[in-house]
Amino acid sequence: MEQTACILNGYYKNASVGIDAIEAILPKAQDSGLQTELHKQLDYYKEQKAQLNEQMLRNHMTPAEQGTMAKFCTEVNVKMHSIGGIDTKEIAKLMVQGTNMGIIQMTQLMNENPRISEALKRQGKEMIRREEAYIERLKPYL
Repeated sequence: MEQTACILNGYYKNASVGIDAIEAILPKAQDSGLQTELHKQLDYYKEQKAQLNEQMLRNHMTPAEQGTMAKFCTEVNVKMHSIGGIDTKEIAKLMVQGTNMGIIQMTQLMNENPRISEALKRQGKEMIRREEAYIERLKPYL
């Protein structure tokens, strides 16, 4: 059960970080195509977060919310990269880097918790697949 809680919290954190990053960068995006991609991914992360919250509650777990400091760091990072303006390529690059970091963290999390159910493994692999597809959709903006 401990590994299950660890995995679900990791998946939940990935969705939370994604939401925070997109909400911080979205107002700076000028390209309508990129805005569309960011909105699609934001909707996906919100859906994932809600689903994971329900999943955890069904298992008598409480999701570990992203701390205020982590949100602050995300906002500061976006502001630092935006000094003097930020273009579409730079936004796409930041989002690809952040998404790649999420893929790495989720992969490590799954490798460190091998005794989870097959359903949780499939869930994680599907989330990673969606993250990889998002990167592919961002590549034309680089």
